[in-house]
Amino acid sequence: MKIAPQFGPRLMNRRIALGFIVAMVLIASGFIISFYSYNKHGEDTQRVRHTYEVTGTLERILSLVKDLEAGSRGYLITNDTSYLQPYHKAVSQLPVELKKLKELSTDNRLQQHRQQVLAELISDKLAATQVRIGTSMADKANLAISAQNKRLMNIIRQHVSIMVETEQSLMEMRNNLAVRSFRNTLTVIFLLSLLTFMVLVISYRLLEQELIRRQETEDQLREYENQLKGQIRQLETSNEELERFAFVASHDLQEPLRKIQSFANLITDRYSSLFDADSLMFMSKISHSAERMSKLIKDLLNFSRISNHQEGFKSVSLADIVQRILDDQELRIKGLDVQLEVGELPTIQAVPSQMDHLFNNLISNALKFTRPDVRPLLRIMAHPVQGEAYPELIPDRPYFEITIEDNGIGFEEKYLDHIFKVFQRLHGKTAFEGTGIGLAICKRVVMRHHGIITARSQPNEGTTFVVVLPESQLLQHYDRPTSAETYSYTTGR
Repeated sequence: MKIAPQFGPRLMNRRIALGFIVAMVLIASGFIISFYSYNKHGEDTQRVRHTYEVTGTLERILSLVKDLEAGSRGYLITNDTSYLQPYHKAVSQLPVELKKLKELSTDNRLQQHRQQVLAELISDKLAATQVRIGTSMADKANLAISAQNKRLMNIIRQHVSIMVETEQSLMEMRNNLAVRSFRNTLTVIFLLSLLTFMVLVISYRLLEQELIRRQETEDQLREYENQLKGQIRQLETSNEELERFAFVASHDLQEPLRKIQSFANLITDRYSSLFDADSLMFMSKISHSAERMSKLIKDLLNFSRISNHQEGFKSVSLADIVQRILDDQELRIKGLDVQLEVGELPTIQAVPSQMDHLFNNLISNALKFTRPDVRPLLRIMAHPVQGEAYPELIPDRPYFEITIEDNGIGFEEKYLDHIFKVFQRLHGKTAFEGTGIGLAICKRVVMRHHGIITARSQPNEGTTFVVVLPESQLLQHYDRPTSAETYSYTTGR
């Protein structure tokens, strides 16, 4: 099955991780089995040692019984008390050895029962030997007592022999089990080691393939980086050409427009008496078109200079900016009888000239798109917000939300994406003056300051432009939000 490219590296990493996990599990299993085998071998060794102890105790008991028999017999034959020393030693040691044998037989019911029988036989043997020692060789009862001792001795020998054979059988069986367990353990450990080796080899191959893939990806990214650098150089060259074009548009194109305006005004002033109404209308259209063309060139120049402006960010009082613009618009505001409300505005890091462009365009819009017979309203407010309030912003960053509200003609919000595009107009050129570039300049200024701009509006209910700007511009390159500008050459507010 072919794996989709976006899932290949992730699946490869999972396989490598799974391989190492399986190897670790196998190694841990081998360690556990080895530890279990070591403990099992120790237990088997302990059982063999226990068998040797039981066998040795039985042999010592049988030896003491023999000493008991030999000592009593030597005393009866020689009537020498020195022969009774082995007897007395056996009498004192037999209870100790029998007690030890009883403790060693607790793990085997059959041997425990035989130990009890052996203890009774030895007790009978001791009693018979005591009677035998107290009887002289000439006594006729001595023969019967000797026969009984001999029978008890034979029974004890046979009983001890059976118990020893049983212990030897147990020892042989335990040895066989230990050997089999050890052999099985070795087999399992060998198989686990073999599987671990195979898993490690497979994991190594997967890891090697992953490293090769990453190296190829890195080489490809380096190639893309080189291509991107080349495209950036081309873009810089294109920007330089655009700046030169803007310079030409600002100076060389303005000169013929000024001449057209001057000569049109001069002709109108000198020869207006010779012109009929249509000629005067034509000259007026020439003059107004030249003036509008001049404004259009200036606005395009301002728009192109926003992104390439080299002026740095500095602390800017938005209250001072807005107040200066309102002072410049004082006559217009009084003429329209505007209801003006300005709240407390913050100080932020920004480019002062671009803040002038931003608020001048927004305030001019509010004063331009008024409704007849309705007293105009202009309300400018600000309050702090966090980046989480807008998905386009950086979380945990302090911002200020500035609103510019009017009660003008408004617009339908379905055109919201269009009003910030170049040359986009919602109204005809004759209804409201303007070049259709002002809001595009506003958006470019806000983007350069890593903020956002939007609007809320309804027809005949006014418009509220919302500008969100960061308090500080100390952002890392990778923290800065990106957005694409779309340019349209149709008709915007």
